Amino acid sequence: MKRTFQPSRLVRARRHGFRSRMATKNGR
Repeated sequence: MKRTFQPSRLVRARRHGFRSRMATKNGR
């Protein structure tokens, strides 16, 4: 049985990371 939800730590860090938030004008 294969799980559908396989969270990736790296992807999550990139998505909610500090640099990605600073890049958007909203997260500043």
